[in-house]
Amino acid sequence: MKIVFFTPILLASAIGRVASLVVPQLLILGHEVVIVRTEDPGFFEKPIHPFSCEVMHWINGEEVRQLAAQSDLLVYQIGDNYPYHQGCLEWLPELPGIVCIHDVFVAHLFYSWSEKIGRVNALEEIRSHYGSEVAQNFFEQVSSASFIAFANRFAPMTEWVASMASAAIIHSTWAMNRVRSSCIGPSEYVPLPYDAPYLNVANSLGQITDGRVVVLTIGHVNKNKRYTSVIKAIGMSSLLRSRLTYRIVGAIEPAVANDLQALADKLNVVITITGVVDDRTLANEIHNADMMCCLRWPALESASASTIEAMLYGKPVIVTDTGFYRDLPDECVLKISMESELADLQIMLERLVDSPEECKALGKLASEYARKTFRADYYARQIIAMKGRMDRSHLILNAAQVFSDKLKQWGAKGDPKILASITDQLTLFR
Repeated sequence: MKIVFFTPILLASAIGRVASLVVPQLLILGHEVVIVRTEDPGFFEKPIHPFSCEVMHWINGEEVRQLAAQSDLLVYQIGDNYPYHQGCLEWLPELPGIVCIHDVFVAHLFYSWSEKIGRVNALEEIRSHYGSEVAQNFFEQVSSASFIAFANRFAPMTEWVASMASAAIIHSTWAMNRVRSSCIGPSEYVPLPYDAPYLNVANSLGQITDGRVVVLTIGHVNKNKRYTSVIKAIGMSSLLRSRLTYRIVGAIEPAVANDLQALADKLNVVITITGVVDDRTLANEIHNADMMCCLRWPALESASASTIEAMLYGKPVIVTDTGFYRDLPDECVLKISMESELADLQIMLERLVDSPEECKALGKLASEYARKTFRADYYARQIIAMKGRMDRSHLILNAAQVFSDKLKQWGAKGDPKILASITDQLTLFR
């Protein structure tokens, strides 16, 4: 098959990293792949993930259109970052295909898109999925601190993305009902493929914590990763205060860094804030950590790349019992409840600090599970399998359309009993 793969490929993009794992597997399977990179043109000169196939820019309109016409399958990777996925939203309505949904929450993506298509059309889109009241409040909430909480509860815009897809792949089961209710074709849960590229070459950073136990959180520092909760939980325990260091690695605003440091100083908690680091240094940080906290509230992603990477490194991981994390086996990670977040965190951190043997055993189970689950070869095969499911679903839809048109010619007004007698028979094609 000839496959067109719409995706960001920037080195800074975790979704681009996923593409760099999946595309080679599609090539190994014997398929021809052309990448259409989807970032804002301002990123086109930035470093990218390497690919051994043809790469095209989404702004090359007629070339993209001609390429799609000559192809067997279109695949889109979409997350909640408009500058990275601008090209996906440009082409998906005209050239539908399989959509790999990387973020369940895509309200920021939608808002940026709405500035292009106009407020009236955007309001109608929200209204069609969530009703008039939510549509009326959506844009009033955008600039407020409560926007994420509001949109996550009432208008995550998952349905908007799914409704444009011919078929959908999502990386956890928790939002599957949203996807299935909106996508016209088949939808499937497929674990996110990810890797730990420096796993076998990570170098020790040396004695970075004076022999103290290290707990680590990585990634862009934002509120939903619960940094303050980790600091507070450590501060509640004399054992943790005396034996544990909390390292925070990732992009962080100066004001946020100051607030976290002030809280840690107040509670006599030892923390280190590094800011952004390169990939090899990040690998070293994970290598040197004794355990990792990958908490989320609310959970916004379809899957957590940082959690998968931590598991691949064989680290015991503490997660929030929500979203993607609920799909992880209980024996592979430690799950905390938001209803008792601080108490659960304190108990689990003390438990791991007191038991290096349990740390090692938990990390081993996590690594074994991650290596067999989050695989690019399996993901590539599922994309190909989805093509067959799409073709079968199109047969059903086309047959339903024929019967529907005939009923309209006969004067039918949409009696549910009559329609059910037809659609029930068509299920034999599933």
